[in-house]
Amino acid sequence: MAHVTYIARSCDGLILVETWDDTNKVSGQIKTQAKKLLQRLHNMPPRCSVEGAGEFIFHYKMEDGVCYMALFDKSYPKNLAFAFLEDIHKAFQEELKREFGTGSVDYRSHIETIEKPYYFIKFDRQITKKKAEYRDPSSTKAIGRLNENLVEVSGIMRQNIEEILHRGENLEEVTAKASKLKSESKGFRDMTRMLSFQTMVQKYGVPIVIGLVVVLIICFKLFKS
Repeated sequence: MAHVTYIARSCDGLILVETWDDTNKVSGQIKTQAKKLLQRLHNMPPRCSVEGAGEFIFHYKMEDGVCYMALFDKSYPKNLAFAFLEDIHKAFQEELKREFGTGSVDYRSHIETIEKPYYFIKFDRQITKKKAEYRDPSSTKAIGRLNENLVEVSGIMRQNIEEILHRGENLEEVTAKASKLKSESKGFRDMTRMLSFQTMVQKYGVPIVIGLVVVLIICFKLFKS
């Protein structure tokens, strides 16, 4: 079954709802990895399996600006895991209808305007009910759910979370260096302009002052006469 389930905004990883099991099998390291992974989804494929620390693996799918992600034991059948995520996706669509109405409603735009995390915290009850249906992968109920969904998983990419997080950190370093270089470049341009102005003053300052003095003397004599 899913040890932890997230529904998050895929553009920035804002958590809309999350549920944890009661066995306390999931370490703080895994929880930290999960939140970092959610923040890097905009660079990821729409469906993926990501190996976590130890015997766990994350499975997720993204659709309409929302990510549905859960942590499973590596031994848990992959097709059942994605069938569970598909069930959560369908149930959440009904939750969006109750929250924002039906008809020609752009649910994605509503989700993008949410500012605070855990906006759909009450939806965790429905997730908990779905988890119970998938608790035992060999149960009749779980097999029945799989037959209903018929999720194709053979082409889903599999990645390692450490590589993803490291790649994200490298991208952040490149962005920071680019920003620093841009700032230094602007400072260099400002300094160049200042030096050019000082050079101009040194070159033409004395002749200009002498010219102004001559002009003032001529004006004074004309005014006096």
